Amino acid sequence: MQTPIRHLAPLLPHAGNMILLDEIVTYSDSQLQALARIGPDHLFLDENGQLPMWCAIEIMAQGVAALAGCHAHDAGQPPKLGFLLGSRQIDILRPSVAQGSLLCVQVEASTRDEASGFGVFECRLSLLDEPGNANTDSAQTVATARLSVFSPPDIEHYLQEQTA
Repeated sequence: MQTPIRHLAPLLPHAGNMILLDEIVTYSDSQLQALARIGPDHLFLDENGQLPMWCAIEIMAQGVAALAGCHAHDAGQPPKLGFLLGSRQIDILRPSVAQGSLLCVQVEASTRDEASGFGVFECRLSLLDEPGNANTDSAQTVATARLSVFSPPDIEHYLQEQTA
């Protein structure tokens, strides 16, 4: 797929305003960089026009899902459902960001097992200085985490096993 990618719905197992990413800047086999614009209609803005940084985990998890969605699309498949199992080494470095902010999420696979569907991703969320500038050299890191995810190869079979 050519980047930037601005129509993300076909790549994510999310819909409507639950899609928190706006654009995929670049991706490779193991990495993705995406942008999230914090507009006035953002789902998680508080009454003061601030986005609480507890949302950082979901934004980073959607970066992981977007990477998987890009690979699925490249293989001619729909996006697969995945689960955030947990996170380690979470650092939230500020309480919130203001409406109008532009965030850059970077995810990189550190462990991936396609057979089991398990993966671990190093994630960073940065506040960009200038809207439209995806250069992270001067960006302020607002959160980092190591996310553990699970996307079973056969989701239907997995879900049936869990309810049996």
